[in-house]
Amino acid sequence: MVNAQNSPRLPLEGSLEAVRETLRAALRDVPPPLLDMTAYLSETEGKNLRALLLLASASDDEGTVPREAVTAAAAIELLHLATLVHDDVVDDADVRRGAPSLKSRFGNKAAVVCGDYLFCKCFSMVADIARRFEDQYQLVARAVTKICLGELREIQHNRDTGLTVRQYLKIIAGKTSAMFALAMYTGAMLRGDEPLRVRRLARAGHYIGMAFQLIDDCLDYETDGATLRKPVQNDLAEGVVTLPLILALAEKPELRDVVGRGLSPKEAADIAAQVIALGGVQRTKDVASRYCDKAARLIERETAGARREWLLRLLEKTRVRVY
Repeated sequence: MVNAQNSPRLPLEGSLEAVRETLRAALRDVPPPLLDMTAYLSETEGKNLRALLLLASASDDEGTVPREAVTAAAAIELLHLATLVHDDVVDDADVRRGAPSLKSRFGNKAAVVCGDYLFCKCFSMVADIARRFEDQYQLVARAVTKICLGELREIQHNRDTGLTVRQYLKIIAGKTSAMFALAMYTGAMLRGDEPLRVRRLARAGHYIGMAFQLIDDCLDYETDGATLRKPVQNDLAEGVVTLPLILALAEKPELRDVVGRGLSPKEAADIAAQVIALGGVQRTKDVASRYCDKAARLIERETAGARREWLLRLLEKTRVRVY
C-alpha cells in the first residue's frame, strides 16, 4: 500500500468546498456541445455524502487529507451524477433535486450522451491516481459494473410483487451501496491503511449505503415532495418494488394484484397509506438501523480520533435523514 503522508495535504474541515470547486471545474471543462447541459447540472448540488465519506476515510490524525482525496472525491461525485442522469431517463423522472431533470430539460437522447460523457470524465480524473495504485486500477470499473447490474436487476423486477427481501437487498447492494463502499475504500487506500483495514472500511461503506437506500425507500412513502425535492410515491406509481412494499405484501398478499398493474396517483397514495399502516415502513427503518449499527461497530474498531468522529457523524446523518 502506497503511503500518502508525503502528498500535499489540506485540512479536512473545509475540504468539501475544494471538492465542489473541483467538480464545478470539471463540469466547465467540457466540449461546447455539452456545455449547456453540464452548466445546468452544476446549478444544483447534492448532499455530497459519498465525497464526505471518502474525505473522512482519507484523513490522518492531524485532521488533514491528501490533495488526491479531493480529486477522488470529486470523481466519485461525478460518477454519482452520471448515474442520476441515466436513472432519470430510465425512470422517466421529470424532477431531480427540486428542479427539472436533465432529460426533462434537454431530452432523453442528449441526457444519455451527457451521462456517458460524465462516466468518461470520471475515469479521466482518477487516471493519475490509478497509476500510483496499479493493483487497484479496476476499482472504479468494478463499482460501475455493480451499479449497472443493480439497475438492470431493478428493471427486470419492475412490478414483480413476488420479489423477495433477499433479492431486493442484492439489487440495492449494487445500485446504491457499491458507490459508498468505493468511497470509503478509496479514502482508506489514499490514507495508506493496510489492506485488511481498507477492506473493512469498505464493508462499513457498504452498510452505510444499504441504510441510505432503505431510508430513501421509506422517505418515498412518508415525506412530501417539497422536502424530498422529487416526486413522492414515484417508485410505487412506476412499479418499482422496494422493501417497505415487500414487507407490507407479506402481511396483505391481496394487494399484489393491485400493485402489479399501473397505479393512478390516488391509487398510489392509498397503497402508500396501507404500506405504512401494515408496518412496512417502520420495519424497513429497523433494517436500516441494523445496517447503521454494523457500520458503527466497524468504524469504532478500525478508526480513532477525529477520523472516527467524522465518520460516526456522517453515519448519524444517514440514520436520521429526512430528505
